[in-house]
Amino acid sequence: MRQKLSAMNYIRNNKRRAAVLIVSLALYLLIVYLTQFILSASTESFKKILSEDTKKMQMVQLPKSAYGSGWESMSEEEVQAAYAEAEELLMERLREQAGVKVVQKAQGMGVTIYALIGQYSFSFPLGDEAFVKAYMEHMGATLKEGELPDAPGEIILADGIMKNAGLTLGQKLSDKDFQIVGIAESDTYFGGGIMVSGKDYSQPICVLSDGSIEDMAALLRKMGYEFADNEARIYDYKAGKADYEDVFAEVETPAKLVFRGVMIVMAIMLFLVYTTMLRDRHGEWCLYCSIGYGRKAIYLSILREMLFYFTVAVVAGTALTVIGMVTVDTLLIAPMGLACKYLDFAVMGEIVCGYAVVFVLLQLPIRLALHKIRTVDAMEEELY
Repeated sequence: MRQKLSAMNYIRNNKRRAAVLIVSLALYLLIVYLTQFILSASTESFKKILSEDTKKMQMVQLPKSAYGSGWESMSEEEVQAAYAEAEELLMERLREQAGVKVVQKAQGMGVTIYALIGQYSFSFPLGDEAFVKAYMEHMGATLKEGELPDAPGEIILADGIMKNAGLTLGQKLSDKDFQIVGIAESDTYFGGGIMVSGKDYSQPICVLSDGSIEDMAALLRKMGYEFADNEARIYDYKAGKADYEDVFAEVETPAKLVFRGVMIVMAIMLFLVYTTMLRDRHGEWCLYCSIGYGRKAIYLSILREMLFYFTVAVVAGTALTVIGMVTVDTLLIAPMGLACKYLDFAVMGEIVCGYAVVFVLLQLPIRLALHKIRTVDAMEEELY
């Protein structure tokens, strides 16, 4: 009984050529996944702000028209008093809504998170000392270093914000109106503190909820307040999700270009390399055919070789990718206070599809080479 053709004989005798194919396939995995990993430092970091924080905390500032008419006939002092009274009534009504835990007027303090690609600015609330403690507990933040704010202008920031902005404990911000007195341990970009009176800072209504309020505008309209979306300032899950989708779209476009570019370059390179290998092996296959091996046996031997290349490449590529991710995270992402995503099954699926496409494309020169196999008399013929 004729023995099965061994795929390892050629690999052992042509280690350099086998290594070229394996390295090419491994580099494809490394480049594509590592690129997506670096881009995830933007999407995952902004996701904390736009999709996670907004489920627990909302900010609302409605236009005067939402509280009724007749504002034109009032003096400036009367407008301010009437507007403050209307907001107090709104806060009382919000406290009665399901899912609402705390409602308080707060000053909004802006901060910007700079990612590897892009940046995003948002505001966190400042209130009194009791509000700061309630807000920290609500958001799952704990004191890591320093002390809790207990005087006007004192703030506490998450370690991620401190690293990202290059801030230090005790540093003063915003024309020295605010001073960092504490660093918080938090899974999100937490910020809080004591508001400053007598300053012209924005003072929206801050709502701490259980995560069930995704569309604050819809809730307010249900309560009887009418306003145009472009007139109201509402920071909630719906608005955050829309912003996140815009950010994701901006990051996804270059990611797709990189993936497709690498895919095309790798496919062309592998096709050329493998075609060259096939030319050199024409005589070998003619000899196999002459001693009784059929094209099917030869083809199965080639498939086993290819499976070996792909398997080793995936193992080597995965190891290199893990090392690369840990290195990039340690040296670049973590020091900037950014988040990242190690396991991305969508990218894994794209890589598998890429390998499948390359595998199928390589069947074309293989099939053509097998079609030209003849007996030993044809061993010296050129393949192409």
